[in-house]
Amino acid sequence: MAKVLRTVGKVAGTIATVAAFIPGMQGIATIAAAVAAVSSIGAQILAKPPAQVGQVTQRIIGANNPLPYLMGRSYSGGVQVHDIGYGGEVNDVDNPYRWLVTVHSCCGPVDAIESTLANFSAVSFTAGAATGYYADYWWRRTQLGARPESAALTPQFSGAPGWGASYKLSGFCAVGHNLKWSKRGKRFGGGQLPIIGEVVRGVRVYDPRLDSTYPGGSGSQRITDESTWTYSANPALHALAYAYGRYVNGVKVFGVDLGSASIDLASAVAWANVCDANGWSVNGTIYEPGNKWENLKRICAAGGGVPVLVGGILRFDYQASRTSLATITRDDLAAGPIRDSLGRGWKDRHNTIVPRYRSETHQWEFVQSAAIAISAFVTEDGETKLDEIQYDLVTDKDQAAELATYEIYQRRELGPISLPLKAHWRDYDPGECFTIAADVSPTGAALKVVMRSRSVDPATGVVNATFEAETDAKHAAALGSTGTAPSTVDFPTGEEIDNVFARNQLGPGELQALITGRAMVDVDPADGLLQATDTAVTIETHTARYADKEVSVTGATLTVLDDGTTAIPASSLIHIYYDDALREGGAVAMKATLTPADAYTSPDNSARHYIGSISTTATGDPPNTGGGATPPGWGGDPWYSEP
Repeated sequence: MAKVLRTVGKVAGTIATVAAFIPGMQGIATIAAAVAAVSSIGAQILAKPPAQVGQVTQRIIGANNPLPYLMGRSYSGGVQVHDIGYGGEVNDVDNPYRWLVTVHSCCGPVDAIESTLANFSAVSFTAGAATGYYADYWWRRTQLGARPESAALTPQFSGAPGWGASYKLSGFCAVGHNLKWSKRGKRFGGGQLPIIGEVVRGVRVYDPRLDSTYPGGSGSQRITDESTWTYSANPALHALAYAYGRYVNGVKVFGVDLGSASIDLASAVAWANVCDANGWSVNGTIYEPGNKWENLKRICAAGGGVPVLVGGILRFDYQASRTSLATITRDDLAAGPIRDSLGRGWKDRHNTIVPRYRSETHQWEFVQSAAIAISAFVTEDGETKLDEIQYDLVTDKDQAAELATYEIYQRRELGPISLPLKAHWRDYDPGECFTIAADVSPTGAALKVVMRSRSVDPATGVVNATFEAETDAKHAAALGSTGTAPSTVDFPTGEEIDNVFARNQLGPGELQALITGRAMVDVDPADGLLQATDTAVTIETHTARYADKEVSVTGATLTVLDDGTTAIPASSLIHIYYDDALREGGAVAMKATLTPADAYTSPDNSARHYIGSISTTATGDPPNTGGGATPPGWGGDPWYSEP
């Protein structure tokens, strides 16, 4: 199944056509640089780290890419499976269209594609077409990953090479972006794209509580039928689904593949109830190929849990208030050594932890929450002993703070305490709570403990169990913790970046020449572009026709001069202008002045658009129409031109 994510067409081959999407940059050097960048990213992906966390805010590019698996609600840059520029020559632009397809999760259908972001700002779409700033330049096609999908994603502009009706990507949440570049529009300045990604509500999971065949369950879900599964962000349910394995048409495509007989469903259900009560969720993407055990531990960590194998059965141990099930006395001890420890060494008994979590308000990057410190432990140690923990699949600051508080307490618990127990203790499992009697306890007092592991000697029946102390106070302390997010930064939008690029494409002299050489085409030329009374000047809506493009300029009526307060005087020559460095037109800020030089385009005001001049009437006189003086050095009539 992973072969589906191999780039459709060789990446190096398509880079050349994508480069043509960037006017003026079709040279060999550009193509070589692009291919080198792809190779560099691919090398990073193909390396073998302990666990393949992947890039969440960046798009993964390469051949034979890893499969992404998105849980809960998270941002995804996606795994790129196709990217091509095409279209021949349109409006004097070679290859103006770009077709970019990314996959955000396998094991679909996912619950929803919530939004598309450009430079981490939402882009609105109606019927697949962008609205607002990117209208007429951006089209989007989406699929949730039905099995099978009814049709392949189809670009707005047909003819994308290397793409066709057979590329349905069934079972994959995928998005196709069709973009258009135009000399007349500043979108995608210089042919460069904004950072594009989607916020997705991810894969569905099995919940035994909603399965009437599971003891105590009620509902139609079945672990063997993924079509009955539902969306959830519960860490316990995602750990269960990953451990069980994900299948498409009977073939396992993701996860551990343990099967229900090898998983203690009861421990998963109990843990799921705790996660619901705590409001804990798992949000993010994991990848395969990768270390499955590390992936499972990463999912469990979001819910304060760990996976534990006992006699070939997977159980889940997790942070929760526990009730002691039995007391271990001397009569329970079997022959064998007793080993105990008062806990970790002084250096590892941290009293302060800085949690890192993925923050939506910080472009979905990992950020530090305020340090979590237990003041009693700091006093006991006589100094701050700090560590930092990153919770890969946590997106909530308070959840990260709660998990960090638990971690501080856990690092200071007494243990491990190893006891040889008689055969009847084989009926107890790791994660269960007990009390060690005072005459057995290493502290000389009764001690509440949690079993962390056990093994049974088949020859003697002796149960060798390891315990760790359990402090009841930590639960209230942890669940009362709150995180503090760092300050946010105002990041530039795609429009702001495009504006900066556009402003720097023309020198002041070039811009001044384009503005002074423009024609103004009055929409209703019968009464002239300007009309004046004794107290106001009206400018009609018109078209500004430059040498390289034309835009519509919205009319206005002015009653004050450009200082914003002085009323337009009667019987005076009024000069009308506006500033528009990007030559976008629209509802520009029209202004009036009595000083001719202030209205004219000049080296000091290269973005200034002079509209014309007109005299206001004396009180009671009929309105003036047409225009007035022409700036020095301008030939003809600058304020009006026939279409």
